[in-house]
Amino acid sequence: MEFLEKLEFFGPYKTLLLFIGLAILAATYLPRFLSSYPVSMPMVVLGLGLIASIFPLNVDPDLIYSHTWLLEHVTELAVIIALMEAGLKIDRLFEWKTWRIPWRLLSITMLLTIFLIGITGWWIGGLLPATALLLGAVVAPTDPVLASDIQVAGPNQGARDEESGKEEHEPNRAEDEVRFSLTSEAGLNDGLAFPFTYLAIFLAGAGLSQELIWSWVATHVVYKIGIGVSIGYFGGWLAGKYLLTLPAYSDHSKAISGLSSLALTLILYGITELVAGYGFIAVFVGALTLRRYDPDHLKHSNLHSFIDKVQRILTSCLILAFGIVLGLGFLVDVTVVEIIITVLIVFFIRPLSGIVGLIGSKLPKKEIWAISFLGLRGIGSLYYFFYAINIHDFEGKNSVLTILMLTILFSIIIHGFLGPLIMKHLDSRTRQLS
Repeated sequence: MEFLEKLEFFGPYKTLLLFIGLAILAATYLPRFLSSYPVSMPMVVLGLGLIASIFPLNVDPDLIYSHTWLLEHVTELAVIIALMEAGLKIDRLFEWKTWRIPWRLLSITMLLTIFLIGITGWWIGGLLPATALLLGAVVAPTDPVLASDIQVAGPNQGARDEESGKEEHEPNRAEDEVRFSLTSEAGLNDGLAFPFTYLAIFLAGAGLSQELIWSWVATHVVYKIGIGVSIGYFGGWLAGKYLLTLPAYSDHSKAISGLSSLALTLILYGITELVAGYGFIAVFVGALTLRRYDPDHLKHSNLHSFIDKVQRILTSCLILAFGIVLGLGFLVDVTVVEIIITVLIVFFIRPLSGIVGLIGSKLPKKEIWAISFLGLRGIGSLYYFFYAINIHDFEGKNSVLTILMLTILFSIIIHGFLGPLIMKHLDSRTRQLS
């Protein structure tokens, strides 16, 4: 290490720039090449982070504890951009019948997941009820940031080859039930996890009473969700009416028009949060509404393409940072109990909750299993955690963070390895049936 420090090339700043560049490059080109292999882009970038941690980067190992406000807002930005990206690439009409699977995942699977994780954290982990509820609330939602590789394709793309622009004559992957369900679930449940995060905060503070429960339902469930949906719908409709009609006379103006998707993300989120609504819901609903406004308009591709690039940059940088933190020894003091809880979350609680939620859905068993198992956890969970501890100091929060980091690590590796194989198998099965 002393030898490396003497070399100018291995200066902390220059080395960090090198690995950030490699991470962004990996996020840009690897997904299309790795889609059929048991390796995902997050796995590669995580590996880059672990390698980067070997070099003298002057990174504080306690960064994740000492800069919680910064981490809250960085992860917040990553999530809202991922939500806009996810919403803009869903082609399916927003109807009760066609969205029956996401509704089941939200109303049954997510609630059951929160309950089972909370019970596990309290019973096995010895966490206080409030802290156990926080663990369930932050880990339950699937992640729109890390799950992009197993979600639907871009607007009207289906199985279109990105380089040639030719159809590959495959089943429309953008509309298969597994990818659609995972995309829509990740988009909706990030906002719906907030009420339970607030419930944990209330429980850790003054405790719960009948009056507080009614106040929580009225404010954090009915009002905040209603405001998020209303502003998202109106904002998305307004954006569709005016943004899609603005003329673009050159290739440059067409490309730069994609900036509007980033602007719309920040505007919808900012307005909704200013009036105490759930900005996550507003962003995703706004993206869905915009996507349904003149759905064949060519600008939809420009809007999605730009926000997708921004999302890839942020994702790669955050996973790189995650790998560096792990490489610096964040998990050296992990306990057997924390590992057991993580294994239960990834291999038992989420799959079981998914299967229970999809009972009677009439989906093939293999698709039910795939949807239930491929519930990635990631950046969104980190945001909820930092948001909660910045409001109230939870006893046992370090154990919650350790379980959360372990769960994300397990999810990146296990889902990254099995996800492509599962999706490839389902795609080949669809081709045979067609």
